Amino acid sequence: MTSGVVIHVSRSICARCADATKLLMALLLIAVVISSGCDAIPSSLFSGAGGRQADGSPEAPGIAQNDAGADADLGEGTTDGIARDIEEADIVKIAGDMVYALNRFKGLLIIDASDPDAPALIGELELRGRGVEMYVVGSQVYILLSADFHFGYLGGVGMAQEMGEGSDGPIPPTPDFDGSRLAIVDATDPTAPTLQSKINLVGFANESRRVGDVIYAIGHNIIPPPYGRVEDDDFAEGFVASINVADPDDIIPVTRETFSGNALVMHVTERAIFAAGQAYDFDTGDMNTTIQVIDISDPDGAITMRGTVDVPGHIRNRFYLDDYEDVLRIATESWGFGFNEVRLFTYDSTDLDAITALGETQIIQGETLQAVRFDGPRGYVVTFLQIDPLFVVDLRDPASPAVTGHLEVPGFSTHIEPRGNRLIAVGIDDTNGRRPAVSYYDVEDPTNPIELGRVILGPPGSFTQSEATYDEKAFKIIDELGLIAIPFKHVDYGNWPMPADDVGTVVDSDGDDGNGGVSAEEILPDDEPYRPSCMNAVQLVDYDDDGLTQRGWFEHRGLVRRVGVVGGRVFALSQAAFQTVDISDRDNPAQAGAVDFFSEDDMPFFADDCYGWVMPLDWDRGINISGDTLAALIELFMDGDLCGTISVMPAVALPFGFWMLMKPHRTKRQRRAR
Repeated sequence: MTSGVVIHVSRSICARCADATKLLMALLLIAVVISSGCDAIPSSLFSGAGGRQADGSPEAPGIAQNDAGADADLGEGTTDGIARDIEEADIVKIAGDMVYALNRFKGLLIIDASDPDAPALIGELELRGRGVEMYVVGSQVYILLSADFHFGYLGGVGMAQEMGEGSDGPIPPTPDFDGSRLAIVDATDPTAPTLQSKINLVGFANESRRVGDVIYAIGHNIIPPPYGRVEDDDFAEGFVASINVADPDDIIPVTRETFSGNALVMHVTERAIFAAGQAYDFDTGDMNTTIQVIDISDPDGAITMRGTVDVPGHIRNRFYLDDYEDVLRIATESWGFGFNEVRLFTYDSTDLDAITALGETQIIQGETLQAVRFDGPRGYVVTFLQIDPLFVVDLRDPASPAVTGHLEVPGFSTHIEPRGNRLIAVGIDDTNGRRPAVSYYDVEDPTNPIELGRVILGPPGSFTQSEATYDEKAFKIIDELGLIAIPFKHVDYGNWPMPADDVGTVVDSDGDDGNGGVSAEEILPDDEPYRPSCMNAVQLVDYDDDGLTQRGWFEHRGLVRRVGVVGGRVFALSQAAFQTVDISDRDNPAQAGAVDFFSEDDMPFFADDCYGWVMPLDWDRGINISGDTLAALIELFMDGDLCGTISVMPAVALPFGFWMLMKPHRTKRQRRAR
């Protein structure tokens, strides 16, 4: 999962709250419970046992081409003449006419899209634990589950009952295991998927890949401290596990190995896994990155632990490192004694037992590192202080990496997708507020990169967000259609919807505003009830060699987690619904079909997202948090990118900050009430 959720709390919070101390204590309690779910130490770490059956009896322990982009199929490589595809897991997979989706509250959902204009939910399977990601291979579904969150604090009451009267909404099933688990589901009959078997990983998995017939997962035996492991911390032990899935009737847990480090992210080639973890150095006040090399060249899944390399600085995700033609490249940010420093390092990885330094170059000082992408003999680095420099790095001579050119543009990019001599980037524009944006660059001349265009989502000065700014899988580049589909969410404090032309802003290469801008939001008068409106939608953007063209957009029920194409239709997926869209007229996309995952009574808690932006408290009935707010909190703390890097203190600070920020609005409402 990968990524977090931006949460906006409305001014209507705590309208009936008379005791601020009670509010603060309740928020602290929720934070401690949530964070303890992330920081819990599994009993299997000490016992060596796996998970447990429903009756509490122990289960037998499970032994338990290069990464390229946001798409699931990442190419193929060869080992001893045997082709091995590399696939990345996700929460949605398309297999023929079937759409497989993981839902936080309902488990595995199977949607028949053979008629894309009339999709139908035909199969469901309840899952114990959080569905992190999955693979679909033939009729088998391999789902990585995690027990990294305590669902028990809801008290066993249906979510909609807990959050509002008159409804029996679902509650996520409580995990019946510790750490992480691989569930094998038989979907031969998609209308009745069944749990075939399960393999306990004895630890918390962070990432996985399927390479040929083997699924590899890396993780750690306990959730690490918020800033990574501390040097000489005996509990900071990473693991790698391999499971052979060549024969669906004979799934084989092949090997599980441990090593020093917390194994937060992985870069995978057909020959090796490069598992990177973070370590805090109290002497320098900086982070260091340790990379463990794991030989996976055996197509049957045998694992051999090879060398390690320590790299100064910190990385955020797997795109910060890359292995190309036996050269390991990694970009890091250091923030210890002195200035922030962004550097790029190269290492000779010919001998996996002895990774040796080749060269390094300083990119910039005094700025933060926001995005990195390697593309063959080039690297692209985005940093940020007040402007967004895009740096082009020449890596043709690995011993002498060098910055060849850079471009300064507003805001910053969070993810980069190379397309030959063009780059498509998703990030934040800060020229008028902080709004999601898609940028397009010409890097044909590496000494002179040029921005060809930019599409900004949301009206100027508005509160607009996009899951794509922190999860690269949330948006889709459809190359054969020359189309980018990117989700966004807009919260409006006045009248909504606004005219279609005012939803976004196009900025061309001259910096002109393609839509002429919109007026500031109209705030409701004090004597009228505060009722913000919220819209979840997907923006369509055309691209060609010359630039970007903003087209139409379509609404969706619920925060859009994924977009893609099935049966010639664009689709959108949220926790609330699945929708197909006819884009034959890209300026006016129209809904073709839809599947709601909840009843109309429950839908508001998952789809009508203004419920997700208020946090009413009723002390007569106890804490009464709106359903989608709860879902957003769960999303934030359970997300694979955050859980494992968050502990009690930052979790406590978040609600405390909410409480402090809302204090003026509570005072205002109390004055009006008197």
